[in-house]
Amino acid sequence: MGLEVAQAAAGASPCDRAGGHAAVDEEVGVGNPREAAQSQDGSSDAPPPSEASSEAGADRAGGLAWWQASFSLVVVVIGAGVMALPQLPTKGGLGGCLLVMLLCGATVTESGLGMWKGVMAGNGASKAGGRACIVSYEDFGRAALGPLGEVLVVIMQLFYFLGVSASFAVLIAESASHLSRSWLTPQQFLLPLAPVFGMIALLPNVSAVARFVPAAVVCVVVLCGIIVGKAAMDSQRWQQWPDVKPGSLHKWWPSTFLDIGSAFATLFGAFGVNGNVPSVLCEMKDPSQFPLAFKTAMAIVFVIYATVMGVGYFAYGQFIQSDIVASLTSFPANEYQAFHVPFDEWTGPRSRVLEDVTSCLLLGKLMVGLPLNLMVVFYSLQTFRYTKNFVPVGSWRNTAMRLFVVVLAVFIARLVTNFGVLFALVCSVCGPPMQCILPLAFSFLVRRGMGGAPSSPLRRALHLGLGGVAAFTLTVGFWQSLHAALQPESSAGR
Repeated sequence: MGLEVAQAAAGASPCDRAGGHAAVDEEVGVGNPREAAQSQDGSSDAPPPSEASSEAGADRAGGLAWWQASFSLVVVVIGAGVMALPQLPTKGGLGGCLLVMLLCGATVTESGLGMWKGVMAGNGASKAGGRACIVSYEDFGRAALGPLGEVLVVIMQLFYFLGVSASFAVLIAESASHLSRSWLTPQQFLLPLAPVFGMIALLPNVSAVARFVPAAVVCVVVLCGIIVGKAAMDSQRWQQWPDVKPGSLHKWWPSTFLDIGSAFATLFGAFGVNGNVPSVLCEMKDPSQFPLAFKTAMAIVFVIYATVMGVGYFAYGQFIQSDIVASLTSFPANEYQAFHVPFDEWTGPRSRVLEDVTSCLLLGKLMVGLPLNLMVVFYSLQTFRYTKNFVPVGSWRNTAMRLFVVVLAVFIARLVTNFGVLFALVCSVCGPPMQCILPLAFSFLVRRGMGGAPSSPLRRALHLGLGGVAAFTLTVGFWQSLHAALQPESSAGR
């Protein structure tokens, strides 16, 4: 999910210089937030094609090797979405969710490779025909469908990053509740935190915040290590319970096929990286090695995700809490307590120190990620051709727009206070179009427009199947996620 704060980019990247971003960023004063948030940077203006090509070529000469690009992609993908993984098997079963993870990872990977082909075809034609090269997702949409393609990308990004910002607000409120020893519930904490979010939203740029992106990445890595390590130790506790009934703690397969819908939604978001493809491509020494870098990155991410989900669920089974920090820091004394006694009344081992450590790590990551995600929304509205004149930078309308976005994010967070459910709901709507449908469709249109060779019949059949996965997520995944949001008790995994 990719989500969010993975690439430190306080200033414009080589890609941005090639696409004219330096001028745009200086104008709006945001310090290239899309690159910092998810490297999905777009531009409505570009320098003369000859200048762009020469600058891009000069930058690429000292660009990323394939393994550096692969590492960058791994860092981009792994974000706060990892916190929702251990809970997925409560409905979909561990075996079912591992298969879904494999399928979603393969879908995003194949769609990203299709996007790579389209970008390469478009940029090859741009050099020959004197057109502006593709350096962002918006450029890719514009190359495929003109202004309509750009509009589709911007709309998807607006909804996605607004939803992710609301999800981050939920996690921040949960962390604050943990650190205050439940002085207020997470839902209650959202109100006093709203002014803080508002002040963050009024930052003129994110250059200062972007300097802390490496620290945020370290926080995520340490959190993954804590989840796996603590869960591995806790898995030995329930094996010592005298009253454990075989098969009562874990679900290996979903009760019905529809139960895996929300897992598809969450994992589409967790693997989300395809908005980064153009920006990574134009920074590579040899873009033809992108498939190697991309496949390597996605394989590494799959191993990390499978480990976090598998070990986390094996440790806490069907009694895992919606807030993974709660499960990591408190354990029931026996099976009866796990399933029939409220969480606050569990009498098993507790670790207040670990609760503080994990909450601080999560809070550190989120306080960097939230402004970067919010700034993507602001940046899009400030530069999008149909809205930029209504919210010019420095105007009272721009300030009102920023505060309204924050109010909307907090409102959404108060409606759905379960991070996993909210994240799945957002990704069920935005994940399939952003990560599969649009990349494949745009790639087809760009390559056809450039007179490129069509895909083989076998690959077209594969893409049709991937479209089916996306359609399943958009329908069943959305319905399951919406049902979980509207009726959280009846949608509980146990």
